[in-house]
Amino acid sequence: GNAIPATFGEFDVLEFYAEFEVPILESLNFKGAARSSDYSTVGGTLSWNAGFNWQPIDSLRFRLIQAQSTRAPNIGELFQPPAQTFPSGLNDPCVGVTAGQSDAVGQNCLADSGVAANVAANGSFTLNQSDLQGVSGFNRGNPELKEEVGTSTTFGMVFTPEFVEGLDITLDYFDIEVEDAIVSTSRQVILDQCYGSGNQDFCNFITRRPENIGNNSAGSLEYIDVAVTNSGGMGTEGVDLTLIYSEELGPGQFRSRLAYTYLMDAWNIPLPGAEKDNWAGEVGASEHKASINLGYNLNDFDFTWRMTFIGAADIDDQFLAGRGFEAGAVGVDAVLYHDLQASYYISEGVEVFGGINNAFDKEAPLIPTGVSGSNTGTETDAGTYDPIGRSFYLGFRAKF
Repeated sequence: GNAIPATFGEFDVLEFYAEFEVPILESLNFKGAARSSDYSTVGGTLSWNAGFNWQPIDSLRFRLIQAQSTRAPNIGELFQPPAQTFPSGLNDPCVGVTAGQSDAVGQNCLADSGVAANVAANGSFTLNQSDLQGVSGFNRGNPELKEEVGTSTTFGMVFTPEFVEGLDITLDYFDIEVEDAIVSTSRQVILDQCYGSGNQDFCNFITRRPENIGNNSAGSLEYIDVAVTNSGGMGTEGVDLTLIYSEELGPGQFRSRLAYTYLMDAWNIPLPGAEKDNWAGEVGASEHKASINLGYNLNDFDFTWRMTFIGAADIDDQFLAGRGFEAGAVGVDAVLYHDLQASYYISEGVEVFGGINNAFDKEAPLIPTGVSGSNTGTETDAGTYDPIGRSFYLGFRAKF
């Protein structure tokens, strides 16, 4: 039943765009741009940016940019038909509810006839292993989506000191916020909103079994559907630092590059009017990330050593709270990966190359299936960490 159905849909857009640059002083100029769009789906939108570049001396340049960007929903977000999935790691708010429980969660859970039957049979709402593994649901698009609008401020500097030839330093501060961000609301948020606040809009996505069916208990979750929606927004703030240095070393050319990001803040509001969910420092969004590239070129040979650092991170605080843990109580350690590559240019445009990824076979941090951030089958966050281990490759490249 979980074959992915075909997606069909279309929209039209008409756009006008203008860009300009105005010199103010010899060392100071102003740049601006604007784009007006008219979509058949969301109507009129406006994007723009404006900024200053100031170069007081040849080796130092400052830049300040303020921008508004607009993204209209795409074909999949608008028109994707229901596609089945089987979520894991959900925390059912009704577990443990007893008859006569007077709080909001208890009342909202007991209003479901299947939950009430389960409580009557067991004394409290109880699930078995089949119930925990028997949750399904459908993901689908939403033709009623509106555009998301982002505002960003970036301020930075580029420094190329004359007293150190071959050195470039770039430092940037960024602050980005997105209103009405287009998201797929998590199933856990849907459950919490339905039974915590009685929001019927979210309860409509939930189907519970009305009675015992096979190995599944009355009241157990059968389906939790998800539709793409406009959330309450999201944002991120941080600092990027890049250092580039190269020089002749012996008979060849040495080069190096350091890229470091400090994530100061990151958050999203899953629903309009809801509280912020801060996720800076959680798995997939470590506060500290860096990569260092070291290279050496000698005649037709080229060697590269890349190190990637991913700082320590916590398991999602909402997942922990649902299991009685404080935020930051469980997390994973920092990791450092080493990748090596060598190339030989047989002639101009003809190259053979080979390398080792994760040369020291660093194991990915263990995040078991069912824990927030884990990708099924890998026991880790495969989008952040290397779930494979040491691997080798050999290749040939030619340009004609």
